[in-house]
Amino acid sequence: MPLSGTRLGLRDIEPLVVDDNPQSTELLGAILMGFGISRPTKCHSVEAAREALLTRRFDLIMVNCEMAEEDGFALVRDLRADREGPNACTPVLMLSASTPESKVVRARDCGANFTIAKPVSPMILLERMLWIAQSRRAFIDTPRYHGPDRRFRTEPLAPGISERRAEDLRIIAVPERALSQEEIDGLFT
Repeated sequence: MPLSGTRLGLRDIEPLVVDDNPQSTELLGAILMGFGISRPTKCHSVEAAREALLTRRFDLIMVNCEMAEEDGFALVRDLRADREGPNACTPVLMLSASTPESKVVRARDCGANFTIAKPVSPMILLERMLWIAQSRRAFIDTPRYHGPDRRFRTEPLAPGISERRAEDLRIIAVPERALSQEEIDGLFT
């Protein structure tokens, strides 16, 4: 999926960034501003984030997994549990300094879309945001789980079934097709 000539409309996105480390929230804010996103809301505690989530609708939530008073997993579980809340279906990216499989599974099971390792790479963040925006991943609502479909299929497809992500997988398989920083900057001018 070549992006040459394509403009991404990120200017009007309203993300929520939740991290108890002020340097992390500032860094994420700077990365988002580099994408043309001018108004991220920054919260330095889960409690402050809960207040913001009750009164405003966000397009994306980025939350640190580990925080001193209360962790990001609790925030995401509460977000997904409030099925009538304004952000119950908002995409969530969880951020963590370490990403062992157990933590990624825990984030997935509480309703996060992805887990991203810190320090956050602007390219990875942009790729995850684009993937979420373009994904047709179902949102599941059952008595025990409310969030994006937890299944990422890795087994071979049955004969006659085509891979819905075939074009994305072809792009990933050829590193030379990745966007350069100049191409990313060009998307926002």
